[in-house]
Amino acid sequence: MSDEHKHSTNFSKAQVDPKNRMNDLTSREWLTFQKSWFVLAPQTLKDFILFFTKRQNAEGRASRIGIVRENAEALAPLIRALNRDAVIVEIGEEEAQLDYGLIDLSEQFPNEDSFAQTNEAWLARIHHFARRLKPQAYLTIFTRNRDAAGRLVPIAWQIGRSVSEFLSIKDEKIGCESEAGTLNTIGSTGKLSSGSLSSPITQQPETWTTKQDVIYCLNFRREEELASLAPNLSPSFGAQASLPAAVKMTALHPAQPSWFVPKPPPREKGVLLHPAKFPESLVIYFLNQFSREGERVFDPMAGTGSTLLAALSQNRAAYGIELNPQFQQIAKQRIEKFATNQLTFIAAPQWQIVNGDASAAQSYENLPEKFDYVLTSPPYWDMLRMKGAETQQKRKAAGLLQFYSEDARDLGNYDDYEDFLRTLVEIYERLAERLAAGRYMTIIVKNVKKKGKIYPLAWDLALALSRNLILCHEQFWCQDDLKLAPFGYRYAWVSNTFHHYCLHLRKEE
Repeated sequence: MSDEHKHSTNFSKAQVDPKNRMNDLTSREWLTFQKSWFVLAPQTLKDFILFFTKRQNAEGRASRIGIVRENAEALAPLIRALNRDAVIVEIGEEEAQLDYGLIDLSEQFPNEDSFAQTNEAWLARIHHFARRLKPQAYLTIFTRNRDAAGRLVPIAWQIGRSVSEFLSIKDEKIGCESEAGTLNTIGSTGKLSSGSLSSPITQQPETWTTKQDVIYCLNFRREEELASLAPNLSPSFGAQASLPAAVKMTALHPAQPSWFVPKPPPREKGVLLHPAKFPESLVIYFLNQFSREGERVFDPMAGTGSTLLAALSQNRAAYGIELNPQFQQIAKQRIEKFATNQLTFIAAPQWQIVNGDASAAQSYENLPEKFDYVLTSPPYWDMLRMKGAETQQKRKAAGLLQFYSEDARDLGNYDDYEDFLRTLVEIYERLAERLAAGRYMTIIVKNVKKKGKIYPLAWDLALALSRNLILCHEQFWCQDDLKLAPFGYRYAWVSNTFHHYCLHLRKEE
């Protein structure tokens, strides 16, 4: 990570909590770091070192921080300035154990070929690095995804999946690049803070891309037992769909930011009943990226109708399916209320919301054969049913629903992650058959944390769907209006996950 990419958290020299086993930070400084996304700043590397180490370890010596030789020039002076010891880790050396490890690979793999040529060697080095970590010590790896002519090369995801075979993967942080250090915001009209990047398209974008202006900060922890490096563990991108040669030659759309912070208005009373909702301003932004006026927009898990309402407001035809009859009725009421205020509104067949199961063929019987754009967000597995979640406790106290339904068909009620993922992939693969050729599907989703274990739902879903659809660049919906909670305080790294993946996939011509 270059110097200009170095989290601005002014860690002070205030009184240290003597019960804090992780670091020498105050409770306020700890809380600030727990936000899962941040704007990259000169302080970033220092912030990670100060969070994951104490000045002196349990043996009363300066904490030992492992680095690789490629990062030594940038990191060693910083580590020494923070009164820690920098240790360059090489294969074959077996010195004293490390209190923390920091590896910056953000500029190591500029393209797919460079990663393919060196990933096995890097994985072996990281495994040796892991052997040097003390039990319960953390390793942070900075890395990026890359582009291959409009197709996403998921280097960060593959590193995360491979390293998690021998280290326990913990919450990621997303570092957001900004030239001026300011936020990319989306207003109520769906326009970015620049005011120009989200203007409606006049022709279908054939190579929609982003600036890829985010860095993944992947965090891992060494457990007591360290698994061996499997012989076939090297990352593989599998059989992804490829862009046609003609598409690779032409870009018709300006590169978009990889991250943004919507600033939505307060939610309507009926909409508050829904336990998980994304803002209409975000929907409008995507509509202007991937569809035109008069085209058909579809949400197979429509909830209270945010996608449909936003589509209608932008003169698109809107269709949806919703399993929960209460939410389907709220969606209908919202749309009908909108319709009465629109003099040019055409009642039918401009919109329709079906009370049904997105996985059942009969739910689609009266819907169009083809859609021009699909935008949806699935349940984040059974995350809403996890006991003790602060948000759920607040919703219960307010008399609001804590989860979608008790329906056995509800994906949010699945117990097994693999069953949930397989069913979700089957739904989207069938839906892709109804997507018009050359058009896009956007899925808003999070990685899931359950009982201390990370399930990379966004990564797994995207890679599974990329077998038949072109995986385009990801974007991040970052939330800046939620209260931080001191999860894991004094003992472990647990983030407040305030970023959502916006996965974009394209159907081949």
